[in-house]
Amino acid sequence: MRRILSRGESKDQKQDGPPRGGWIYGSFNGNSDEGMKTLQRKHMITRTASFGSPMMTRRRTSSCTKDLTDAHGHMSSTGKFSMLEFSMMYYRQNIDRYEALQSSTHGLQDSIKLIETLKLSTIKKRFLTRDNETPKQKKESWSWKEQAEAVKWSSVPLEKSLLKLPTDEMDKEAVECFSSILMFMGDLPMPEPITELDCVFRILKACHQQPELKDEIYCQLTKQTTNNKSSNSNSCSRGWRLLTLLCCWFVCSDILKPFLLTYLQQNAADPSRTYYTIASTCLLALRKTLKHGGRRNVPTSDEITAIMEGKLSKRQTVYLPGSQSGMTVNITPYTLVKETLEEICTKLGIISQAEMEEYAMFALYEKGAQPGADNCIRLKKEEYIMDIITQMRLHQISCTLLFERICWYYPLHYDVISYDCTNMMYHQAIQLYLDGWLIALPPSGSKVPHKLTEDIIQIASLMWRIGTNDDEALHLDVCVEFVPDLVLTYKILSPTQIFDGMAKCLKHLDPMTSTELDFKIDVLDILRRWPMFGASFYKAKCQTEPKLGGKCILAVNRAGVHFLDSDSQKCVLSYPFTEVISTRKILTDTIEKLDFKVGNNRIQKIIQIETNQAGDIVHIIGQYIKVLNSCAKLSS
Repeated sequence: MRRILSRGESKDQKQDGPPRGGWIYGSFNGNSDEGMKTLQRKHMITRTASFGSPMMTRRRTSSCTKDLTDAHGHMSSTGKFSMLEFSMMYYRQNIDRYEALQSSTHGLQDSIKLIETLKLSTIKKRFLTRDNETPKQKKESWSWKEQAEAVKWSSVPLEKSLLKLPTDEMDKEAVECFSSILMFMGDLPMPEPITELDCVFRILKACHQQPELKDEIYCQLTKQTTNNKSSNSNSCSRGWRLLTLLCCWFVCSDILKPFLLTYLQQNAADPSRTYYTIASTCLLALRKTLKHGGRRNVPTSDEITAIMEGKLSKRQTVYLPGSQSGMTVNITPYTLVKETLEEICTKLGIISQAEMEEYAMFALYEKGAQPGADNCIRLKKEEYIMDIITQMRLHQISCTLLFERICWYYPLHYDVISYDCTNMMYHQAIQLYLDGWLIALPPSGSKVPHKLTEDIIQIASLMWRIGTNDDEALHLDVCVEFVPDLVLTYKILSPTQIFDGMAKCLKHLDPMTSTELDFKIDVLDILRRWPMFGASFYKAKCQTEPKLGGKCILAVNRAGVHFLDSDSQKCVLSYPFTEVISTRKILTDTIEKLDFKVGNNRIQKIIQIETNQAGDIVHIIGQYIKVLNSCAKLSS
């Protein structure tokens, strides 16, 4: 901010500086040593509009974020954009004062009277003060004290809102919210039957129902956590925790954004400050809220109580295929699904960011929890974990978080990944195998390939060896449990053939020279050579393609998009990703459709299917295409 020189004043003349009586935020552009006079209102705002007017927005937001953020979006510590500066430009008391002064002057004569009135007011404020103050202190108290008090802690309820709000009802609500803040912080008696939770819900409800109040509440909390001199020792810490809650849920305006970020960064930059840790938490939460949007669901009373007690971390179990106990991760109110995915991948030995993209998390609901809906839903990476958990608790629905691999483009690095990761991929692949999804049946009348029957018996033998070393327990009625029902239904192998084949194969699988992990790796090595390995399967209906004849199965894996017969699971149509031009979701009141545009530069056609998993299909196709494009760039 540029200082306006009065007539006759030179740049070399040194002015009196602002007071330093314990006040650490009274600086402009990082210069607290060089004094600055209070700017007249006409130099600070170009228009007498309410807070957030287009004129002020253009003036402030055009360069503030650009000047203060680095390549990672973090605020720089230049000292600009203090809350004191914000108050001088946008607080109600300054806007009202400027409007009053502006409306009282209509001509040259009125302007001269206004100047004389201001001069007289200056003389009174400068000299009608305490006798023990020096002339410099008298001047400073007139120039800065009133403005500084507006952004410092106060034990007195507000008479009007800090910001100029659109309606009187909002102004009244803002005043009541400030009283709730005072009661929650212990600076105002709390009448019965009001509780601390009532105060918090009152504030959250006001911000949710009237978005114009979000900036007002942020300003109130920065005020109450600045230079807090409350007799209640917990006042300031409770104010910071309330600010943490707000930073997790609500986005501030673009006008307030650089000032609020700077305020939090100033408190989080110095470890010697009392509230350094919680200020860092607020800063991290606000940055995520600004980037991804705030929390969607209203917090439960248990979550609010935990935050108010300073318990921000919660242990959550995420289950992996084949794992009975699951994996425990720590989550906070602002933990994203993406962050939990990365944490689990790191624990499993997956360190490549590109390979982490091949994994996803799912929410498994109890059966009947949502009639007509899929009981297993893929979670978006930008979602908050606690939002999912809160939603389930509010509806009293049992929910389990799952972690799975959805793309299988990159090879299996058995030498790098952990045992848990190999075990997870084995159980995920073997379940699809036993359900019969991975077996591609030959055309009608064709002989079953010998390699297929050989692999089926080999896999059954390895599965037996993984479960037990007692070959004497192998019986005819037991061995059929290790092959898909499809094998017996289409008479690919008979039970006797399976039993004889397994007995012969087990003689070459010595449990003394190989471990359980080795056998699981052998199973994965066999399955990954099959055409449908790593595929995700979706039930659908297709009326636009005569070859499919209505019901079909859509399979997506590394090789491309495949349309399978719903009964025999034979591949009817197949398109590599190079021939998938685009996909488009069509949402109607009753049906969800998905259009595939496939072909090449000369011949193209559209295949339309009906499915309730269009979003998942589009996501996995996009993920494979993204990986293919990345690999193509690296090789070129």
